[in-house]
Amino acid sequence: MRSPAVPPAGAYRRSGIHDPALRRGYEACRRATRATGEIEYAVSLLLPPPLRIATWALYGAVRAVDDLADAPGTAEGADPWRAGRLEAWISAFDADLREGRGSDPVRQALIHTMLTWNLPPGFLHTLFEELRQDVHGRQFATWQEWRRYNSLVNTPLVLRAGTLLMRAAGLSAEPETIAASVPGMAIAWQTAVDAIYLTDALVDLSDDLGRGHVPLPQEALDEAGVRRADLLARRTTPAFEELVRRLTDRARTWLDHTPLPPVLHPAVAVALGTYTDLYRLRLKAAADAPAALLRRRPVLPRNARLRLLLPARTKAALAWALFPLPIQPSPPPQPAAADAPEGSGQAEEACARAVQQRAITPPPPHSSGARPPQLPPEAMPRHVAIVMDGNGRWATARGLPRTDGHRAGTEALIDVVHGALEIGLKHLTVYAFSTENWKRPADELQTLMYEIPKSMRHLVDHALDVRMRWAGVRSRLPADVIEQLLQDEQATRDRTGLTLTVCVNYGGRAEITAAAAKLAQEAAAGRIDPASVSEHAFARYLHVPELPDVDLLLRTGGDQRTSNFLPWQATYAELLFLDTPWPEVDRRTLWDAIEQYARRTRRYGSVPRIPAQPSLLSGHGAPTP
Repeated sequence: MRSPAVPPAGAYRRSGIHDPALRRGYEACRRATRATGEIEYAVSLLLPPPLRIATWALYGAVRAVDDLADAPGTAEGADPWRAGRLEAWISAFDADLREGRGSDPVRQALIHTMLTWNLPPGFLHTLFEELRQDVHGRQFATWQEWRRYNSLVNTPLVLRAGTLLMRAAGLSAEPETIAASVPGMAIAWQTAVDAIYLTDALVDLSDDLGRGHVPLPQEALDEAGVRRADLLARRTTPAFEELVRRLTDRARTWLDHTPLPPVLHPAVAVALGTYTDLYRLRLKAAADAPAALLRRRPVLPRNARLRLLLPARTKAALAWALFPLPIQPSPPPQPAAADAPEGSGQAEEACARAVQQRAITPPPPHSSGARPPQLPPEAMPRHVAIVMDGNGRWATARGLPRTDGHRAGTEALIDVVHGALEIGLKHLTVYAFSTENWKRPADELQTLMYEIPKSMRHLVDHALDVRMRWAGVRSRLPADVIEQLLQDEQATRDRTGLTLTVCVNYGGRAEITAAAAKLAQEAAAGRIDPASVSEHAFARYLHVPELPDVDLLLRTGGDQRTSNFLPWQATYAELLFLDTPWPEVDRRTLWDAIEQYARRTRRYGSVPRIPAQPSLLSGHGAPTP
């Protein structure tokens, strides 16, 4: 690891990459990085081989999927072929990640890097969601929109590169954690990423214009008096040259006022300093020939580039030699045998290791001291589903904003989950946000989009024995909400107590329709015999295929309808409607509902099940005779 000047084959060998297929994947990522990321590739050569090839995998894979989203022509419509290929790549990535190995060389290198360095996949799903919108043409009206997009797409990639450095130093903390602990550091990092992205937007302008895309906010064009039509026609105007001067000055100011973050190694400081210096050189090249940006990418002057890189290589090599990093990446295990049980893939094993390092804690007791009733196992429902209704009406009745009702509902949900754990329930599914809820006022939607992830984070962070699942569709959900839901699924996938399925942006009919469409596609492709389709086969295409049938469906708030909630899974469910609004519900309400279920007679069209006898049901914390 002492010399960064290792040829690719040597880098793979010294990183423990011996499998030819995996080498091909990393090599494809290296070539993509070198072809499209001149600065990124040059700086990667300042890193030891294990870190170097990991940065190639991150950058190269993101470039590969980004190319699929770059629709040609005008921004007025998407290219269906590219949109289809993007969706296919994303679906294949999700499947490959579950298996712990890639079916495509680039995905294989990416997943190998993620598992080796224990990188969370949430940032990629955020990127995927934004790229889905890119396919349909994206225009930035304001600097605020431009910055938000940058924070969702580019900042997470930079932070994951920071994660690599921290993992190499033996630290489990994420860059976000360090940034939050240093006043002003998070803003400084974001400003630096904004400067880099703005520079790239100028440098790549000719390529973007060829696809009918203007990567700059309309606000910036208006400030300089530049017409969008002139840009798309590649017409050089004094206003455009003034725009380039303004933007290069802005990016340079952002870079100059951004201090280097706390570094973990002197060679890292060399690499980061060289990176920013090369971007300053790129800004100068753009400012020196603004009109040329409309037709080609500016090239870094060779002599100036070497004046930066040659001493940097010497300093980095010396720093690695004097202070070698304790790089001990943990390569993922070999793929499981063909006859291994489902769920034994590399991703599951990696997550199991992470979970084992974190103790599971029991739920706190109820403030009243109440304890759950003691029910015989055969009287317990396996799966309870709840329509959490009445938040808004509860708040209105108290003269409060409806948003306060949703905040109170979050506390109710947490207590109910505690009660589900205490009584030993295996599956709890809650209706948090339906596809029809988008009709609600904007302030209420904003609160819901904050409170739902907040309650999930609480349950995950408190290390309860709860496995989180998400049922619903991505469409219209904010990218940060999607990322949080997916991260919570990943973080808890090996917990075995209660499975909490949160239905967010969910509609029962839409779920069935989507499953039918997928099944029809499989049949049309000849991968399934239509004559062999069964209920079990159909259920495999639902949002959460392993979700068992609902035994008890509970609705609070006074209404007596199921509202498009789990129509497939709740066909034989016992129904219980309560007048109590959801914010007034706690774990005792759940226990009462389960006791009522235990007393009911379930027939399923044949001989009834004998309900639990009253003598077997004890009250909440009541002494037994």
